[in-house]
Amino acid sequence: MAHENHRINSKASHHEVGVMPGLTQVPTSVTLSAEQFERLYLNPMMHRQSALTKNLGNPTPLGLGGFVLTTTPVSCCLMAWRGAGGAGAAFTGVLILFGGVLLVLSSILEFVIGNTFSSVVFGHLGAFCLAFGASMTPAFNAAAPYSPSTSDTIAGLHSPGFVNTFAFFFLFMALLMFIYTICASRTNVVYVVIFTSLVVVFSLLAAAYWKLGAGDEVLGNRLTVGGGAALFLASVLGFYLLTAQLLDSVGFPLTLPVGDLSGLWDRLKKADCSQDLESATNSDK
Repeated sequence: MAHENHRINSKASHHEVGVMPGLTQVPTSVTLSAEQFERLYLNPMMHRQSALTKNLGNPTPLGLGGFVLTTTPVSCCLMAWRGAGGAGAAFTGVLILFGGVLLVLSSILEFVIGNTFSSVVFGHLGAFCLAFGASMTPAFNAAAPYSPSTSDTIAGLHSPGFVNTFAFFFLFMALLMFIYTICASRTNVVYVVIFTSLVVVFSLLAAAYWKLGAGDEVLGNRLTVGGGAALFLASVLGFYLLTAQLLDSVGFPLTLPVGDLSGLWDRLKKADCSQDLESATNSDK
C-alpha cells in the first residue's frame, strides 16, 4: 500500500510539473533599426544606438504630448471657436506650466541620450511657450508699457506698438521652422508636414500682427484665423504621431504609418555617386 501511494504521489508530482508554465527570457535591451529609431525618437540615427537609449525611457512622447496639449486649445482660440479670444491670455498657465515645462524637460532628456535634433526642436518650442506665456503675464511687464495707462497688460497685448514689435518674433520663428522642415526630411512625412504647417502658422501670425498694428482688423483677424487653422492641422498630426509612438512603446500589434524618410537622402546620394562613377567609366573608354 505504501509503495502504491508513493507511485501515485510521484505521478501527481510529475503531472503538476508538466502543467507548470515554462520559463521565458525577456530581453533587457533591444537594438533598433534606423527606421525604428527614427519612429520612436524623431531623430536620424547618425551613429550606433546609444547604450542610454537601451536603458532609459523614451522622452520623445513626453515632448509631443506637451506640444499637442498646448497648441490644440491655442489653435481653437486663434480661430475664435465658441467665442474664444483675448490673444490667448487664458492659456498663460498652460503655455508656461504644461507646454514650456514638458518641452524643455524633454529637450534635456533628449540631450542626455544624444538626440541632437529632437533636443533642439523641443528646447526651442518649449522656450517659445515660456516666452509667449511670460509676455502675457503682468509680472513680466512686457505688454503693459504699450497700453495707454502703461499698466494694463490686456490692453497692451492689443496695442499697435506691442503687436508691431512682437510680429518680428513670429517672423523669425517661421524661419526657424523652415530650417526644421529641411532637417525633418531625414525622419518622416508626418514630421515634415507638422513643421511646414508651423512655418505657415508663424508667417500668418506675423502678417496678422502687422495688419492689426496698422488698424486693419478685418484682414488681421482673417490672418489670425488662418494661422489657427494651420496650427490645428499641426496639432492633429502631432496627436497622430504621438499615438503611433505610444502604440510602438507598448508593443501594440497595430502600427500606424508615418511615411519613413530616414534613408531618402542616402539613397539619392548613392544614386548620384553611381551616376558619377558610370560617367567616369564611360569617359575613360
